[in-house]
Amino acid sequence: MSKPDSNHLDHSVSDPRDTGSMGQQNPDKYKWHAVGAIVVIGLTLPGILGIIVAALPEPVVHPWAQKAEALGVTPDRIALGETAYKMGCALCHGADANGVARLGKPLRNSEFVQDLDDDALFSVITTGRLPGDPENTTGQAMPARGNMNLGNDALWSVIYYLRTLQDPDQAFASVEDWNIMTGESMAGLMGGSGGIGHDLFVSSCSACHGVVGEGMEGLGKPLSTSEFTTSKTDEELMAFIKTGRPIWDAENTTGVDMPPKGGNPAITDEQINDIIKYIRSLHQ
Repeated sequence: MSKPDSNHLDHSVSDPRDTGSMGQQNPDKYKWHAVGAIVVIGLTLPGILGIIVAALPEPVVHPWAQKAEALGVTPDRIALGETAYKMGCALCHGADANGVARLGKPLRNSEFVQDLDDDALFSVITTGRLPGDPENTTGQAMPARGNMNLGNDALWSVIYYLRTLQDPDQAFASVEDWNIMTGESMAGLMGGSGGIGHDLFVSSCSACHGVVGEGMEGLGKPLSTSEFTTSKTDEELMAFIKTGRPIWDAENTTGVDMPPKGGNPAITDEQINDIIKYIRSLHQ
């Protein structure tokens, strides 16, 4: 049998390697799909991004940001001052700084606060103001450092916080209801020097229990008529005063913390003994 002539082989089946008569490869049939997709994405992407941006929540602005900028401090500094105020000042001046009757004057829109510069305010807060001070017109003790032994940094933050409570477009808060204990009336209530332990009692205890132990509504119970104090020995009262009575104590019926040593950690046992003697004198 003769071998087929290669010149007569069937060439109807094309060789996949055939590049055509011009020597070029067949074009990619998905090329224009890809180009179209790129064009669509390019046209719609800005709109999609715009929708996403519009749907994003507004950036959170710190509530103290504007006032902090005006005071030249950070918002966190004012927030610290608010916390320190609530710890050491709100008990007498109110959580809203509108004052507590017969106790601490209003500090919101306060003429006193606005008249003093920062250094003068710092001095008043660190020193306190006892009833015997000529400028004390309430007859109530303002304990040094908020009766909480607050540090200097916390006190400066309190000052910045107090500045945020002042509105120059508002009238000064009235202090008429607090200016009730002046001159002879104050001396009469305090009974002159008051005897042993009186001044210590005033500086450490009167903010809650009153100048002569008459008690303060919503704060400290009366001591002048207290069966609790008469039922305790001096040693038991000493231990009680040094320990205090937190609000979580089952025997705390006021809902207000009684801080250890009246909030004055520097007070000595001898001074507490003098306070106990003064408390005893209230029952005579």
